[in-house]
Amino acid sequence: MTKTEKKLYQNIASKLETYDEYELVGIETNESKNCFIRQVVDSIKRVKYLQLIAERESTIDVINPINEGFNPMLAATYHRQNGNLDEAFWLVFLATHFGKDGIFGWGYVRNVYSKLNSGSLWSWTEVCDNVEGFRVWLYENIEIIRPMGKFSNHRKFQSLDAFSDKGTGATVETYVKWIGDEHSHQVFLTKAIDEVGENPRKLFRHLYNSMTSVVGFGRLGKFDYLTNIGKLGLAPIIPDSTYMAGASGPKRGAILLFGQNMSNREFDKRFASLESHLELNFGMQVLEDAVCNWQKDINNYTHFKG
Repeated sequence: MTKTEKKLYQNIASKLETYDEYELVGIETNESKNCFIRQVVDSIKRVKYLQLIAERESTIDVINPINEGFNPMLAATYHRQNGNLDEAFWLVFLATHFGKDGIFGWGYVRNVYSKLNSGSLWSWTEVCDNVEGFRVWLYENIEIIRPMGKFSNHRKFQSLDAFSDKGTGATVETYVKWIGDEHSHQVFLTKAIDEVGENPRKLFRHLYNSMTSVVGFGRLGKFDYLTNIGKLGLAPIIPDSTYMAGASGPKRGAILLFGQNMSNREFDKRFASLESHLELNFGMQVLEDAVCNWQKDINNYTHFKG
């Protein structure tokens, strides 16, 4: 571990020693506790990574998908810093939908967004103006695109298909419809705030529930997208829940940690207590991510990249 990681580890370990609101039966042994703390540390670092990206000045070279330095999250930051919120949201959406693969990196994002390095982009404006054209282009080029990337592990059940009911074409079209006829993410957010108020956690829940209309974005897709735009400072939202309904790994981790199965509401109550005691930033995501990785082997630590 680095010095920073050791400091985080010691901080979490110290706070766990004084936590007594709920019994954490899953970390009663030294091995399981050590493994759990290390997964929490890794999750904190993953959250902090995007927050650091949001804080630093991005340069123009990151926005061009044909450049080696292209990174959709850095590009989103650049566009936010330069007043183009719509393109920032759109890039985070593409990055979340396709994900980053361990071999191809941002391959699908890069090649779809760049129209296969054609010199123009499937920008937010272009897609909104011609969703059907986007789907036709995807259909005509899918066999070229397919070997150029891979969906990330979180998105492994998604499809590139242009015209199927559950493919990328449908995902993009329903995302555009979700944002609304004005095609403005700022207008979309303003309407949401007018409806539920400015509380970051209530606003997160409202957006999470409404995003069910986006094809291919189930429990994990919605959670990842919304936490990404929150961490990058595109929307004033913080996850209010671990969203256990429909979860597999996180649910198993929660059961192991608290020693029994229980309602999702009760899990959230306990995770909220732990989040508060450990003073975690974006704590519900930190804990959801940590228990998901921890449950894979509760006594032996393995580092996971994402």
